[in-house]
Amino acid sequence: MSEPNTSDHLANVRTFLSWVRTAITIMALGFVVSKFGLLLRELNPTSPGSSSPVSEIVGVLLVLSACALLILATIRFQRTKQSIQEDRFVADATLEYVFAGLLVLVGIGLAIYLLGIV
Repeated sequence: MSEPNTSDHLANVRTFLSWVRTAITIMALGFVVSKFGLLLRELNPTSPGSSSPVSEIVGVLLVLSACALLILATIRFQRTKQSIQEDRFVADATLEYVFAGLLVLVGIGLAIYLLGIV
């Protein structure tokens, strides 16, 4: 069994921090989407109502997705750390595929919303 390389652990930390930054960005986007209707109302006080229920739902879903992503990234970080320590690391792209799939679904949903189909 070879000694774990410090640079492997540091790369794992950098990857984890990258997922954290991504989750924070998605949370911020969710907040902006949720409150976009409020901004429109402030810009045009004569418009009735507050933010759109659809934008609020999409915003909350984005925030919750970011929380799920953060949980998954933390689990992955810990598993990778353990596998590096035990010298049995095998690359796994499951999180990347799940994340890409979620982003495609969010993108399609936002496109449908912007087109006014819903």
